[in-house]
Amino acid sequence: MSYGYSPKVYGVLKEKAMKKLIPLGCFVLMLGLAACDKNEDEDPQMGDCPVGKMCFELNGSDIQVDAVWYEINDQRTRIYYENGSGTAYENIELDFYGSSQGDFSFVPSSAVSGEATFEYFKADGSGGVRAESGMLTLTKSGDTISGEFTLSGKDPNGTTVSLQTGVINQVPIK
Repeated sequence: MSYGYSPKVYGVLKEKAMKKLIPLGCFVLMLGLAACDKNEDEDPQMGDCPVGKMCFELNGSDIQVDAVWYEINDQRTRIYYENGSGTAYENIELDFYGSSQGDFSFVPSSAVSGEATFEYFKADGSGGVRAESGMLTLTKSGDTISGEFTLSGKDPNGTTVSLQTGVINQVPIK
């Protein structure tokens, strides 16, 4: 159908219209794809663990603490929490050795590259744990570190305890 135009004129008009529609179509497609792109910063919560926190379940109790991380030296990095004083004092030290990201095995002490240690200390003796085995997986993005971990260990009384669903969610560098 040429709408009263000669086939040659109709072909030229059709070609000009297509040249205008193709860039417009590409723009609309790119806009649609950009709108569907999910930015990690818009949904930073990992499970029930908010940004900047270390969270885990210890013997059925949910623990959620503010944490920071810092490099102790070239081969040792610590994710740290500290609160209170006297008998109310508690702290968590999660140290990992080697790269600041990857997979690490928890060991009871004397860690080397590729290994990690974990201690949750409570001055009142009401809980806590020192890791004996388990796994830690970490990723670093800019000035934050995130990861997941599970471990088993002993409390101050020597009782075996299990720490499950451990999450480190965008903990900032100190």
